[in-house]
Amino acid sequence: MVTTPGDDLLADLARWTSDQQIDEAAKARTRERWLRQQAEEDARFAGLVLDLAERGDHVVVRGASGRMYRGEIAGVGRDFIVVRTASGSRAALLTFDAVTTIRPEPGLTTPAANSERDASLAATLADVLGGLVADRPRLQVIAGGDALAGELRAVGHDVASLRLDTNPPATVYVRLGPVVEVVLLA
Repeated sequence: MVTTPGDDLLADLARWTSDQQIDEAAKARTRERWLRQQAEEDARFAGLVLDLAERGDHVVVRGASGRMYRGEIAGVGRDFIVVRTASGSRAALLTFDAVTTIRPEPGLTTPAANSERDASLAATLADVLGGLVADRPRLQVIAGGDALAGELRAVGHDVASLRLDTNPPATVYVRLGPVVEVVLLA
C-alpha cells in the first residue's frame, strides 16, 4: 500500500477532530454539572416540595418527632406541607421546621433540587387549623414533645384549644408556635 503526503495530513485531521469532539463533550458535561450545582445551591425547600407535589410522587416524610408519613404531598403552605397518607385515610400537616427528610419511594426518579419557587398557598398552619374549626375535627397535635389527641374546638392568633380524648374529657390550650405536626384522625 502506497501512502502519499496527503494521507498523513488526513490522519492528523481525523485525530485532531476526534480530540476536539472529546474535549467538547467533557466541557459540556462540566458545564451541565456546574449549572445543576448552581441550581441546587439556589433551591428552596418549598420549591422542592412543590415539585414533588406536582409530580404526584409517593414519598416518605420524616418529622422531627421521628414519625414517618408515607404518601403524597397534597399541599404546600407558607410554613407547612400536607402529606396524604398512602391509605388515604389520614392527612398530616407538618411545619417546614418539623420536616427532617423527604425521600421519594425507591424506584422513582427524583427531581433536581432546582426550584426557587415559594409555597403555593399563602395560608399558614394556623390559618388552616382556623378553617377546620367549624367541622370540629379529631386530630393529634404534636408540640414540644407532647402528642395530644382530641377534638379541635377553637383557634386564635397563636393558640388552639383541644378537647382531649381523656376520661373525663379535658380541654388543653396549645400554643401554636411549638406545634410541629398535626394529624387529622377522622
